[in-house]
Amino acid sequence: VLEECAELFGRQNDLEVVVRKALPHVLAQKLREEGDIYYGGAEYMAEEFDRINPGVLDLRTMERLHPRRIGIIVRKGNPLNIRGVEDLRQKKLGLIDVKLENMRHLYGAPSNWITNVRRFVYTGRQGLDAWLSSPEIDAWVTYRSWHLLAEEHSDFVEIPGDEALRFIPVALTRRTPYPREAQAFLEFLKSDEARHIFEKHGWD
Repeated sequence: VLEECAELFGRQNDLEVVVRKALPHVLAQKLREEGDIYYGGAEYMAEEFDRINPGVLDLRTMERLHPRRIGIIVRKGNPLNIRGVEDLRQKKLGLIDVKLENMRHLYGAPSNWITNVRRFVYTGRQGLDAWLSSPEIDAWVTYRSWHLLAEEHSDFVEIPGDEALRFIPVALTRRTPYPREAQAFLEFLKSDEARHIFEKHGWD
């Protein structure tokens, strides 16, 4: 979604906006060396990043962007009739647990699960790969944006309420030599035009 926004903003403003993906353990170095804008998957990720790497982000520029809905990806047709997180505790299921997504507050710690399969992965992309390659997995508590990439193989059971909404954090870095252009891109990400792109990719 960010790459599509960057491409459109770049065309409109005759600028090159390069999106670089990085895992948390290399993100700080990349931002210090070449980063102009921080973009994270959820607010807690930005808070944790700033705690470990104080002074990299300009917190005065921090914005909360469009929210993502959390729900349960289930197999097509929902053959196990999973209706909510309580079913994850009561049924014997195969589940994916994605470390970076930090969803355990919604359904409990692994020690409380009565599952026959627990697939532990690090990133959402690894979760998607596991879902597509492992039919013994029955459910995955994750963002609706991942469901849209697996619609042929899944249904989505929405978890209602604000607890199941997460907002995207963005902020300028303190080292950016292009604060005006970077701030303009942040403003674009808040626009209706950008919101339509986010919605297309599964954001609310």
